[in-house]
Amino acid sequence: MTEKLKRCSNCLLPETYETIEFDEHGCCNICNSAKIKKEKIDWVARKKLLDQLIEKYRGKGDYDCIIPFSGGKDSTFQLLYLMKEYKIKPLVVRFNHGFMRSVINENNQRTFKKLGVDVIEFTPNWKIVKKTHARIIYP
Repeated sequence: MTEKLKRCSNCLLPETYETIEFDEHGCCNICNSAKIKKEKIDWVARKKLLDQLIEKYRGKGDYDCIIPFSGGKDSTFQLLYLMKEYKIKPLVVRFNHGFMRSVINENNQRTFKKLGVDVIEFTPNWKIVKKTHARIIYP
């Protein structure tokens, strides 16, 4: 007899999804995190703080802000949102850890070109990359 694949009671993500954990109700940690963010964070107050921070530094230098960029959906959204919503001129800093897949690289370059941003790519010493990744994998 085969065991049935356990899934989140809310979003149906399977137990095979990387880093997934379930609570006593069968709800996954991703859904629980989203629920906390939705219910416990005052997003109106957070937006007001962001507005104040941006206005404090806008126009003070060649760039209005520095945006760290990993190449994933979150940092891409962050970059697009800040440019469209606030009309800022960011300096994008991308950390090159040496494991970037070519499709991500291509997507990043298209994004940078389309948005017309300046980008600095930081490639650290390989020993540092190994050390930081070892801490992530083996905390």
